[in-house]
Amino acid sequence: MFKYVKFTRVETDNTVLEFRGGDEDVKVFHFDCDIVSISSEVQSKIDELIASQPTEINCTEMTKDEFRSAVADTRQLSCIRNLVASNIAKKYTLADEIALSKRVDTDAKKISYNEYAQECISFGDGLKADIGY
Repeated sequence: MFKYVKFTRVETDNTVLEFRGGDEDVKVFHFDCDIVSISSEVQSKIDELIASQPTEINCTEMTKDEFRSAVADTRQLSCIRNLVASNIAKKYTLADEIALSKRVDTDAKKISYNEYAQECISFGDGLKADIGY
């Protein structure tokens, strides 16, 4: 299960307060904005971690839709999209993709391209699922 938390990073004279913690039972994934996704098999462990955060950072749970909207343009998701595109580009150039898009759907080369591209997209979707997206 996943939970999504928005927080406010606070800089003091001596330290920076931000969302911290996580272990092998509770995985925390940080984004390049003040949002984390937290996963665990046990909801109470997630709730305990959230409750243990400094009150100054104002942790607020988000819905999955709010989370998806807030992190859609983050560096982390951009890296996943670039990885998918790079994997496709290892086998097909942009010119290949344009040429294949003009072929009929039953063309063997187009079918092969579509299958490969879908494998790459599925790989990216798996990476996104790992971080709760």
